[in-house]
Amino acid sequence: MSGRLVILSGPSGVGKDSVLDRWKTADPRVVRVVAYCTRAPRSGEVDGVDYHFVTRQQFMAKAEAGDFLEYKEVHGNLYATPLKDMEALLADGRIAVLKIDVHGALSVMEKRDDAISIFLLAPSAEELERRIRKRGTDDESTIQKRLKNARDEIALSDRYQHRVVNDDLDRAVAEIMEIVR
Repeated sequence: MSGRLVILSGPSGVGKDSVLDRWKTADPRVVRVVAYCTRAPRSGEVDGVDYHFVTRQQFMAKAEAGDFLEYKEVHGNLYATPLKDMEALLADGRIAVLKIDVHGALSVMEKRDDAISIFLLAPSAEELERRIRKRGTDDESTIQKRLKNARDEIALSDRYQHRVVNDDLDRAVAEIMEIVR
């Protein structure tokens, strides 16, 4: 049984992690492909679970060796999708989810026509800003940067096969499950 490749993107604060966590609970075949990144772990993040945290030098060595499906620089840090990990999940019949930014997603869409692409939206720009501010982790300049990036990302959301509004977590997850089914 071959697996399914799903790209899940959306702006910061839209609830990608909440949707993915609920989806994984509802369907044990769902696995997020753990990306590589060069940023330092945030409080509570675990290496190999949240990301594979590596130095820029280690990252570039893997990139040059062809270990990544795609990689991009985002907010000054490098992020990548590990090719072998993704392929192993697909070969095992799993639903391999790439939680990646828009530019990484567009790159994957060019390389993998079997990918199901889903863009997650907040119900409104005001609600997205409220969610970003509610986190309480960013200063005002970072919040403004996230809001600008959100507008830029949303402008590219029509390049995705599906757009799902995260206005109700259970409903959004049910819609995603129906899309992937």
